[in-house]
Amino acid sequence: MQNDTAINAPSGSNKKSTVYVAGLAPEVNEDQLLSAFVTFGDIIDIKIPHEVHDQSKHRGFAFITFSLPSDAQDAIDNFDLNELPGYQGRGRFLKCSLANPDRFASEGGGSGRFDKAIWATDEWQQAHGEKPRDEVAVEGQ
Repeated sequence: MQNDTAINAPSGSNKKSTVYVAGLAPEVNEDQLLSAFVTFGDIIDIKIPHEVHDQSKHRGFAFITFSLPSDAQDAIDNFDLNELPGYQGRGRFLKCSLANPDRFASEGGGSGRFDKAIWATDEWQQAHGEKPRDEVAVEGQ
């Protein structure tokens, strides 16, 4: 989801300006998150990952990318361990933190280690001390 009033952040800055928000009620949607979080600054993107086997249900968490890291931190400071407006009294407290870039990538937020073959990951290459055959062949050309 793109907010029309959002300012594009410099490339690579979303690692520290993306907020991971957990504890969402099943009926929460992008518009409700936008309404609640836009008070802290311009939002570039909101992603709510859905269940693989049932696209009508989300997984209870979201990634909200702000244009500025300070805005992301303000949102965390204000919403962590609090309830989402409109859902007070339901006992659903949000857990907000800066998104882990690897985790964010695996949830559809970008290219990360979970969308590669196991032998293409840095961890595998470090453990085995070699590059996959297809990468070696490309370098040798």
